Amino acid sequence: MEMKMKAAVFYGPGDMRLEERPLPRLNDDEVLIRVKAASVCGTDLHIFNGDLEVETPLVLGHDFPGVVEEVGRDVTGFQKGNRVIAHMVRYCGECLFCRQGRYNLCLRNTWMGFEIDGAFAEYVVAPARDVIPIPSEVPLEEAAITEPIVVALRVMDFSQAGIGETMAIFGQGPIGLVQTQVAKLAGLRVITIDPLEERLELAQGFGADHVLNPLKTNIVEAILKLTDGIGVHCAVEDSGSQEAVDLAGEVTRPGGRILFVGEGRRLRGPVVRHRERILIEVLVDPWKYPLALELLVKKQIDVRSLVTHEIELDGIVDLFGGLSEGELKAVKALVRP
Repeated sequence: MEMKMKAAVFYGPGDMRLEERPLPRLNDDEVLIRVKAASVCGTDLHIFNGDLEVETPLVLGHDFPGVVEEVGRDVTGFQKGNRVIAHMVRYCGECLFCRQGRYNLCLRNTWMGFEIDGAFAEYVVAPARDVIPIPSEVPLEEAAITEPIVVALRVMDFSQAGIGETMAIFGQGPIGLVQTQVAKLAGLRVITIDPLEERLELAQGFGADHVLNPLKTNIVEAILKLTDGIGVHCAVEDSGSQEAVDLAGEVTRPGGRILFVGEGRRLRGPVVRHRERILIEVLVDPWKYPLALELLVKKQIDVRSLVTHEIELDGIVDLFGGLSEGELKAVKALVRP
């Protein structure tokens, strides 16, 4: 008899349905994982709202911990009961970039929750090479928020900002709040920008040197005043807002760096001219997951404070509806299948 599982299946903007599906087929080199928690990312909401197009039907969700349920016959190193996460990039292992170890740039990659089914389900399968053990010191609900740390670490790679230099972080959602913590850990001076006072309070609690609300403050004037009229060494755009993208362009000094984590935006107009700045789109780097988990082990990053909502899988349709309509004001929501 074919075994079934529950899954939240996305069919189009505003249309998510809780369904029964067959358990994923397990190949010889794969691991079947029982999902214990999955966090809702801003990108999941963008897809739900129709801002990003994906082929449907699709199970969303890409940041999750779980427990190994079964392993393929060629798999070594994992056994039933192991606590694990799996990174979201599925790569070919053969192209130019894979041979360089740059798996996030694989020419034939697919992304969990974007092109292949994700973690808003009771079970997922992943190649064993993409599965990472969770240290015993890390609670599962914290492991469900590993990806924001991975992104923040990748931002630091590209920022090339040194101790005492200034980073402006636009957007204090989960990724921005983690970015604030990672930047402070690296010894940077951090300016955070967000229109929600409660998120600025969190940022201040995480060590932000300056918090600015664009609804109350002229951001360009304030940041230039804080940087002797020159601008920040590095601006990170985490919000996906076109206005924030444009502001990032205005407050970054000549020779500085502007890093984009938010989706689908670009610099416009004269702010891109005559500054010799570097603009970089930041992607998840699978190599950063072990370091992200190590930071959680050492309690150097606080992700637990970001969790404002926890629900069972049966409530996911209402959760996404509430988030989409603005009725729920979540920083980070966890779904427990």
